[in-house]
Amino acid sequence: MNNITIRFSDYRAQSPKYTFNSRVAMRSNCDPSKWAIGRVTGLRLDDNNIWNYTIVLDYPLGYCDELTESELAPESEFACVS
Repeated sequence: MNNITIRFSDYRAQSPKYTFNSRVAMRSNCDPSKWAIGRVTGLRLDDNNIWNYTIVLDYPLGYCDELTESELAPESEFACVS
């Protein structure tokens, strides 16, 4: 697999919290053991320097959604309650 390095000239741009293939969960108001889990398959930096992540969820048909960092939970947060 090739490594891709991206450098930003804008001083406000921050590194993404999650990278490709990171396991994440979609945060919701229900119990964390019921959160939808998936993998990061894409990244997009919007005009306000907010990272948006394309997530393919672990559903039989591979449902895909685009979420912001605040809408996601890292694997360490949901792995212990699964």
